[in-house]
Formats: sequence, structure tokens, C-alpha cells
Amino acid sequence: MSVVDRLHAAPVIATLFGTHDLDTFLQAPTAFCFVANLPLVEVAPVVQQLQEAGSFPILNVDTVKGLSANPDGLNYLRSVGVMGIVSTHAAIVAKAANSGLLTLQKVFATDRSNLPRIRASIAQSRPHLVQLMPWPVVPRLRGEFLDAMPNFIVSGFVHDRADVDDALELGAVAVSTSQQDLWVPMEDSNRD
Repeated sequence: MSVVDRLHAAPVIATLFGTHDLDTFLQAPTAFCFVANLPLVEVAPVVQQLQEAGSFPILNVDTVKGLSANPDGLNYLRSVGVMGIVSTHAAIVAKAANSGLLTLQKVFATDRSNLPRIRASIAQSRPHLVQLMPWPVVPRLRGEFLDAMPNFIVSGFVHDRADVDDALELGAVAVSTSQQDLWVPMEDSNRD
């Protein structure tokens, strides 16, 4: 099953900032998770715990203290079990793809004037997926921008199931959120 198919089956990605929510996450892990704000020394043990719990961790390399996201740094991440990375930097995303990692490019749609720059950056780096932020802006990007977007994940200010449903309706393959009550698989929450 492809990553996109797995995301369609489990479209909520937990976002962990550091390790303070790690124990809560490990009690009922999502299929994928974003991990940010780790010092380099904690990457390997946290990634191992997440993988043992059955989650696919995607590391935000822009927030790892002590990491240089050059080919050696990316090879180190692969050697400790990192399977995917997210970055705002097109050059890092391109290098990571060449290192065999799943790549996500994080982009911020702050106003209409940066949409052409977003398109050009994505065309240059060719990520596997795009993390599009912030969610409240995404419904305003309808039409040709979203239609031309590669597979994307919506993030930032995703608060409730309606946000998840609306994002998926607009074409997102998944959403990411630190909102813990959304980490419960959708089919489980629908039984309540």
C-alpha cells in the first residue's frame, strides 16, 4: 500500500512537539506522526519508540537542534530509522529525496502574492507530499492552486472533526494536528 493510500485510510497525523506528549501518543498512536523540536541526541530513541508503536514518524528537520541537513546528516537520520522528513527548505527536501527519505515540503500560504513562489518551490524540490499551512486559509485557495497542488496535507489550526472533513473534501490526503482528541481514529470517534 502506498503512503498516500495509507494516509487516506488514516487521515489524521498527530503532531508532537518534543517529548512532552509522547506517553499520551504511545497509548493510542496514529499511523503517521510529525515530530518537531527534538535535540539530535533524542531523535534515535524517540523514532524507535514511535516505530515500535506502529507509527510512521516524519521528522521536522528544521527544528532538530544539532542537525545539519546536509547529505551526511540525512544519511545519519536514515541510519537511526527516520523514514521521512519535513522542511520549509526546498534544497533540503530535494537532498532528502535523493537520500531515499519520504519528503514533505512545508509551505505557508500567507497571501496571494506568495502563491507563485510556492508553486515554483514545489516544482524545484519535487516533494512526495506538501504540508500546506495554515488550515483556515486553505478553503480560500480553491480552484487552480489546489488543483495543481501535488498530494497535500493540511496543518495549522485544525481544531475539530469538521475541520478534518472539510480539508479532506477540499482534496487534502490528510491533516496534521496537535489536538489530541483528534488523534483517535475517525472510525472509533464515529462510534461515540
